[in-house]
Amino acid sequence: MKRLFALGLVAILSGCGGGYDSLPPQVSNGGGGTIGAGGTIGSGGSKEDGEWRYSSVDNSAGEVFNAKAENNAINTYPDPEVSGLNARPFIIAERQRLLPGTVSESIKIFAGSAVACVPTCQIPIKFNSNRQSYLMQYSTLDEVLVPVSAEVGKDLFDKFTKSNSAVITLPIIGLSDNVESEFNLRGYEADRMKLNIDSL
Repeated sequence: MKRLFALGLVAILSGCGGGYDSLPPQVSNGGGGTIGAGGTIGSGGSKEDGEWRYSSVDNSAGEVFNAKAENNAINTYPDPEVSGLNARPFIIAERQRLLPGTVSESIKIFAGSAVACVPTCQIPIKFNSNRQSYLMQYSTLDEVLVPVSAEVGKDLFDKFTKSNSAVITLPIIGLSDNVESEFNLRGYEADRMKLNIDSL
């Protein structure tokens, strides 16, 4: 069932565009083939730019009030629920205009499978060579980890958008070991994340 959902999701995304510049990377379909349009870009030590994808939302006056940048992990892990299928976590860096005239910056981590984190937990993340744990809140609905406070969110946004690499340690339910998800963060384009309020 999960495999059918993944195939349906790819078909939907390719049909509607979804506001993104490209589809998620390839993952195994369990039968020797792959699902998705992308691919892996190498190791965490790569000097090449990471594969950032950008989207934005504007109002009727054409003013951008929300901007997102998505980056997929360069490695996968075995899906604990479906034999032969691999899962690939991804992060979304988001800037959003708030009232009155302020901007929120934060990060969402999509784990790809259920995480042992109810309702909060410390998630270790290594940026470049510095490792630190961050208090995150987990939503079982969409398997996403979000910072517990705006302050933690801003700190993580800065680190994800200014570092060359990151490794997120995820306690995936059903796996004997934690998953070390590696991200190539090079090449982030701050200009593509500008909101109209930035020029006021």
